[in-house]
Amino acid sequence: MRKRILIVTLSVTVLGILILSLLFTDVFYRGAVESAEKQLKTYGNFFDVSAPFTQAEAEKLAERLDASRVTYMSADGTVVADSAAEVEGETREDRSEVIAAIAEGEGFSVRRSKTVGENMVYYCFRTEGAAGGAPAGALVRIGLPLSSEIEYFVDALPTIVWFLLLDILCCLIFAWVATSGILKPVEKLTKEVATSSGGQVSTKYPELKPIAKLMNDMNADIGEKVAKIKEDNRIEKLVLDSMEHGIVIFRDASDLILINKTAARLLEYEENEPIALFSEDREIADSLAAGESASFYRTIGEKDYNFRFTLGEPNVLLITDVTESMAAARSKNEFIANVTHEMNTPLTSIKGFAELISSGTVPPERAESMAKTIIKQSDRLANLIRSIINFSAIDSDELPDYEVNVSELIGELIGAFEPKLRKKDIALRLDIEQGVKVMSRRERLVEILNNLISNGIRYNKEGGSLDISLTGGASPRLTVRDTGIGLSEEDKARIFDRFYTVDKSHNGAGGGFGLGLAIVKKLCRRAGWTLKVDSKLGEGTAFTVEFCPKKG
Repeated sequence: MRKRILIVTLSVTVLGILILSLLFTDVFYRGAVESAEKQLKTYGNFFDVSAPFTQAEAEKLAERLDASRVTYMSADGTVVADSAAEVEGETREDRSEVIAAIAEGEGFSVRRSKTVGENMVYYCFRTEGAAGGAPAGALVRIGLPLSSEIEYFVDALPTIVWFLLLDILCCLIFAWVATSGILKPVEKLTKEVATSSGGQVSTKYPELKPIAKLMNDMNADIGEKVAKIKEDNRIEKLVLDSMEHGIVIFRDASDLILINKTAARLLEYEENEPIALFSEDREIADSLAAGESASFYRTIGEKDYNFRFTLGEPNVLLITDVTESMAAARSKNEFIANVTHEMNTPLTSIKGFAELISSGTVPPERAESMAKTIIKQSDRLANLIRSIINFSAIDSDELPDYEVNVSELIGELIGAFEPKLRKKDIALRLDIEQGVKVMSRRERLVEILNNLISNGIRYNKEGGSLDISLTGGASPRLTVRDTGIGLSEEDKARIFDRFYTVDKSHNGAGGGFGLGLAIVKKLCRRAGWTLKVDSKLGEGTAFTVEFCPKKG
């Protein structure tokens, strides 16, 4: 600290002295220039315009003006005579003082003379001319030697050096006095703290008493804190190195060691408050009370989580998001169950009738009917297998898109549904804008249209109506609206699930197995289109596909 105070003080003062020296040098130099210019202007009054304009007269005038340099020049700046050198016939028209004199009648300049090799201040003026003397417009230049700014500074160096030596001495004294009065009490208190081994320290200086009190308080608590910090750091490092999702380290519900942001959000944890889940969830509370490590599955919002408790010293809770894995497991189980159920019905019929026919006890007229049933059930089973293959093949379809005219495609497909429409006496109303095109593939759009129109007929009422509308624009829109049985809120939530059917009495009829809308949803999602359903139980259903253009 003492050295730092000395260096700072010395640097500031030395810099100040040097800056002042340069400023004073510049002031003195400018004063000398102004004095020389006034003196030269006075010297100009000694010039006799009627005297001969010759070398001898120039030397004579120079002696009268304290050995100044006198130069006679013609009106264009050509030297006629010069008291300091034989430069007759040379031109000085490029000198600043000569240029000013020619233009304005007189001029001054300060520069180093190449002729005499000194720093000079010049005064040049134009004469009026006289008979037998200087010609009209002639120029007279008078010069005096003048020390440069550097020479002035060099001349002042001895004085500056003395000032610097005196400044160093003053800075040394100031630093010693300042540090002795300020730092010694602090140094003494520091040494006392270092040698107190956690004991009480004191000071006689009022300004340092708050510091002494703070140090005493720290000494009283430092041992316990160091041990706790080391243990917490060890646990925190162990946990953070293996952390994947939400994590909580705790001794009990109200004594938390560590909780990360994910766990705090899921458990709605507030700082310095116990975790409510540990006491409000009876199953978890019982497990904690028994001191048994266990795993629990809980749903928070729309996601499923696994709470894995590892009890010990301390206790650890790891929270893992298992939404996708559980959804995949549920989907797999439902798929297997649905496929098994759908296949079991036709297989049972086929097997039963085949056994009867093979027994030879069935009359010929009944055998033919049974054979037709076997063929029908075989077709149903084949349709089911084909629908499953089609549904699975959507994800692996990487064929390129091309422009498909949806308006023409609807016109081509609608004729195939006329027998079914007449059978249920359903009125078909078309509102199709011509020339509507989208980027896709024909077979994908055929799949969507067939499924939506088939559902509109299958679940419609006798004597009902089926409206199909198609509009173009930046985002073409297809709507298929029926006046059928409609959907409940439960059905709306599951209508796009695989093998889910609204009217169980229609399950499998006409090739329907609950995969149609699932296929439509999957195709729309893959293409980036929006699929919406609007329905009211008992009044009908409307499916809308917005063919939004793909981004990117």
